[in-house]
Amino acid sequence: MGLLDLPAEILTEIINHTVPSGIEALSLCCKGLYAHASKQIQQHNALKQQWNYTSHTGIRRGDTLRMLYDIFRDPRAAQYIESLNLWDRRSLREASEHSRQASTDGFDDFRANREAMKGIKRMVMELECLQKAGVDAEEWWDKIMNENKDVDREVPYTVVTLLSLLPNLKTLRLPHAWHDARTPDDVEDDDKILGLVLDAIVDSSNNGKDRDRPLKKLETILPFMWEGYEERGGLQGVESFLHLKSIRELYAVSCIAVDDHYTGIPFHWRFPTLMSSITRIELAYCCIDADGISGLLSYTPNLKVFKYAHQTKWHGCQHDWNPGAFTAAVAKHCGRTITELAITIDELFGDICNGTSSFHAFPDLQKLEVDLRIFCGPPVESGQERGMLAKIPEGETPWTEDDIPCVGSMLPGSIIELQMNMEDPEDETVLRLLFKDIKEQRRKRLTLLEKVIVRQLNGHSARKFVEDSGLTLEVFDAEYPTTRPNSMMPAWKREFQERVGGLDFFE
Repeated sequence: MGLLDLPAEILTEIINHTVPSGIEALSLCCKGLYAHASKQIQQHNALKQQWNYTSHTGIRRGDTLRMLYDIFRDPRAAQYIESLNLWDRRSLREASEHSRQASTDGFDDFRANREAMKGIKRMVMELECLQKAGVDAEEWWDKIMNENKDVDREVPYTVVTLLSLLPNLKTLRLPHAWHDARTPDDVEDDDKILGLVLDAIVDSSNNGKDRDRPLKKLETILPFMWEGYEERGGLQGVESFLHLKSIRELYAVSCIAVDDHYTGIPFHWRFPTLMSSITRIELAYCCIDADGISGLLSYTPNLKVFKYAHQTKWHGCQHDWNPGAFTAAVAKHCGRTITELAITIDELFGDICNGTSSFHAFPDLQKLEVDLRIFCGPPVESGQERGMLAKIPEGETPWTEDDIPCVGSMLPGSIIELQMNMEDPEDETVLRLLFKDIKEQRRKRLTLLEKVIVRQLNGHSARKFVEDSGLTLEVFDAEYPTTRPNSMMPAWKREFQERVGGLDFFE
């Protein structure tokens, strides 16, 4: 018996069960099905347009509770949210103007509606994740109410509640205050339940067979912080999401993973037997040392793309930075799987402790972008270091920039594209050292290397040497076509901004 031979009421029920993810494919099978599903298709298109991308538009900044109210009013909304943006970047003035307009339009003040609040509470009390985490539902509701008393206040309990309702979410931008959220291992008892419930949601997503499990389709985490010296949050804040089997991409800004017992914020992977499925990590304006990145990449066996830009953070966190040890750490844990790599510097107050000296531990590397400065320090294997804790083994000759080898000798034979950024004209001496033998290296060993770009800031003094070496010079003008900081010179940073946004500069 064909579908169209079924009684109309049964066929309608089957179509209803395909909403939202399967109705389009089913209705296009034949004209008969399309005609029978016309009403559902119309509803589907309206709901998709309204909810597919969801962000804060209410009269209060960061009003996630209103999203819970919207789902209470129409539970279908939760099924349609695929991209969720919880970082409300409206100014207080913009929100105030929205509030005045909303008052004129008769905006629904659900907080004053006793029946609406009862309905939201009832929805929350029935959450499976609270029972799974062993959390008292009344206590959870009280925390939601307490954090929603004041305008413009962080609402992590409300956020986790919302996430527990979204089975088809694919892309998530967390609220700005999320960087203050902590995992159950490092908080006081009063706040542990937040992490316990989030862990319960992740566990349910990974192990539940029901296709409607929350976060079962989440693939991408987007940036949720500004860049800047004083902007900082622990990379630990996103660790729970990296346990999801569905996760594939992490884009982050201003995250810290440094355990210096002073200005840093440590990172630790809480479940050593659980590996992440992530394949792409891009970290801009971040502050991470070799140990910090090891703590993450030790658990990312499928990583293909890794891009990182370093920034010294508040109170001089990583004032000196060690790209040599950092590159070696990346290579140790993911060198055999990475095909695209970028290591650049957004802002460094101090010295390069050790320079990068080899990429041979990346045997399948095809695309590489680096700042010239990451080579400007003694190699790790020399035993020497620069910076505030500088050291030179007894009897050793101090390292100088004249000791920098040709970059061609550092590259694996798999390399197809190399981009190098040079910010200071005085670095031309180092540039000549790095490319002194590049023609010979390309002829003998780097036969796949098709494109080599040297990018110079606000000038072209290196053009003759670059072109004589068979390379391409690009000039990055920080003032044209629009004002942009020097830190946007790397091509990968501009691609980051075009792809996911988030490289915004707090004023």
